[in-house]
Amino acid sequence: MFDERAALKLRLEQMQDAEERLLREFQKERAFIFTRLRELDREEGLETSAKEEETHYLPPVKNYLEAPDDNTEQNSPSRRARPSRRSKTTKMRDTAVSILKVQSAPIRGIELKRAIEKQTGLQIANMTTFMNTITKADPNIIKIGRGLYTYSREPQESKTIFLGTDEMNEATSSEP
Repeated sequence: MFDERAALKLRLEQMQDAEERLLREFQKERAFIFTRLRELDREEGLETSAKEEETHYLPPVKNYLEAPDDNTEQNSPSRRARPSRRSKTTKMRDTAVSILKVQSAPIRGIELKRAIEKQTGLQIANMTTFMNTITKADPNIIKIGRGLYTYSREPQESKTIFLGTDEMNEATSSEP
């Protein structure tokens, strides 16, 4: 059951990942700027050595704001590697696509969920969100109706499929 606690924990993980990405980007940019400043200092030569006495760089506010070394990943053994959440999602997505490809008829979402969970050993907290993510990644996956999914061999343009009568589907496809 996907509850508020799990949602909040997931959001905290997402925020942590975003903070780490931003921090790495800032560190890379800062390293580039420092490198370029050193190059400019070398190019200017003697003029710079006279000005260095006058120029004072601001001290770093915190140690993580300093320019990173070139071997940043190798210098941080304290960070424990953990498996990526994307690897789980990728595994479940590939399983879902393979199940849908095998099915000749549309499959109910709950049946698909059970099959994915059985094959991967991982649980899907919210099937609708999971399938929406997958359909964005693979346009051949189509939601036919409420909780019915199928895999189309030919790429689909986004169109609405009406259940019940073929006349409705033909009428919508013939409209300009």
